[in-house]
Amino acid sequence: MKKTIITGITCLMLAGAAGCSGEDSSANDQDTLTWLTTSGYSPEAPSEGTADYISEKVQKFEETHPDMNMKISLQSSNIDEAMARLLEQANTGRAPDMAAIDGYMLDRYMEYLQPLDELMEDRGLEPDDFLPFAEEVIRGEDGQIYGLYMSTDTRMLYYNKEVIEEPPETWEEVIEVSKEVQKEGYQGLVLPVGIGEGTTVTSILPLFWSQGGELVDEAGNPSFGKGKNREAMIKTFDTLYRAREEGAISKRMASSGQENDANGEVAAGNTAMFLGGSWQAATIEETLGDDFENWEVASLPMIEEGDETASSAGGWAWGIFAEDPEKQEAAFDFLMDSFISEQGMGEFTSLQGSLPARESVYDSEYYDPGPFNDEFLESLETEARARPGAPSYNEISVQLQTSISQVISGSKEPEQAVDDAWEIVTFGESEDDK
Repeated sequence: MKKTIITGITCLMLAGAAGCSGEDSSANDQDTLTWLTTSGYSPEAPSEGTADYISEKVQKFEETHPDMNMKISLQSSNIDEAMARLLEQANTGRAPDMAAIDGYMLDRYMEYLQPLDELMEDRGLEPDDFLPFAEEVIRGEDGQIYGLYMSTDTRMLYYNKEVIEEPPETWEEVIEVSKEVQKEGYQGLVLPVGIGEGTTVTSILPLFWSQGGELVDEAGNPSFGKGKNREAMIKTFDTLYRAREEGAISKRMASSGQENDANGEVAAGNTAMFLGGSWQAATIEETLGDDFENWEVASLPMIEEGDETASSAGGWAWGIFAEDPEKQEAAFDFLMDSFISEQGMGEFTSLQGSLPARESVYDSEYYDPGPFNDEFLESLETEARARPGAPSYNEISVQLQTSISQVISGSKEPEQAVDDAWEIVTFGESEDDK
C-alpha cells in the first residue's frame, strides 16, 4: 500500500499536475480523491514518525472508503510559489479535492473553497473551539467556515532567568537590560532583523500592531505608509534603530532573517535573551540539557507602556475544493481523522512539535505538551494575530525586511527606509497620500 502511495507522489511531483498516468489498475473502478500537501504533511515526510503516521491514516482511509482511491501530490518547498500555483489551479478549475494552505493565505482561496459548516455540525466540531485568530482566518465574510486550521505557533521573548530576574516589558527596558547583561559577558538581545520572513512576523509586526497599525486596508491594498499607519511603522523602525544605536542589539543582526538563527547563538552559551518562535523551545531544550531549566518565556516587549501586547501566529490549514458531495465528505473524514479531531490534532501536533489550533486539544489525553505550553497557549488566546491574507502582503513583507536590515546595518534612516518601502510597494504614490 505504501509503495502505491509513494509511486503516486513521485509521478505527481514530476508532472506538476493533479493527476498522472500509469496508476495502479486496481484503482480504475474507484473514484479518485486528489490531495495536494506539503512534504512534511505526507507519507514522504522527513520525520519517520510523521511519515508512518500519515501513511497509516491514508491506509485507514482507503480501507474505510473502498470506493475511493487517494492520489497525493506534493507542493513546492517554496511556500509562496506553492500557494501561487494552487491559486492558479483554482482559477482554472484544476484545484485538487483538498489541499494544505498556509493558514494566513486562506482568504485568497475562499471563493473556490467549500463551506464546511454542515459537515462540522454533523461531527460535533464547534467553530469557536478554534483559537480566536484561527477562527477569524477560517470564517468567511458570509459567516461560514471555509477551512480547518490544523496547527500553529507563536512568538515570545525567551530569557535566562539566572541572568535576567525580570523580563523587559518595554523597549526602554530592553535597552537597559541588554546593556547590563553585556557587562556580564553576554550579548544583547538576539532577534531577526535581516532579510527573511522571521523579521516581519517576529520583530516588526508585533510592534506595529501594538500601536494599532494595519499593513493593508479592508480592500487588501497596502496602507502601512499612510497617516497613522505610517507613523506607527516609522516608530517601529525607529525603536529598533535606537536599540542598535545604543548597543542593545548588534549590527550583525542585520544578516539574521529567521528565528532559528538564534539557536546557534543560544548553543554558544553567551545569549541571555532572544525573540523566537514556540517551536524553538524543544530544540533549545535538547541543546542545553539540564541548563534549559534556567530559561523562561514572556510576552514580546512593546515600545512603551500602554501599548497592547501582540504576537504573530502561523501554522497551516486545510481546504476542500471538491464540488462533489461524496468527495467533500470523504475529504472531511480523512482530515478530521488525521489532523483535526481531538485525537488526530493531539497526536499530529505532538509528533510535529507544533501547537494545536483547537483550545480543547490542549487538555486532551492525546496531546503531549512541550516546554512552556501554558505560556504559548495564553499568548495564542490573548495576543496572537495572523498575517493579513491580502495578495499584497508578500511584497510588503519583503520590502519591510529589506528596509529594516538597511536601518540596522546603518545605511538608511528609519523614516527614509519606511518611505522607500512604501514607494516600491505602491509604485510611488504621491506625498498627499501619506
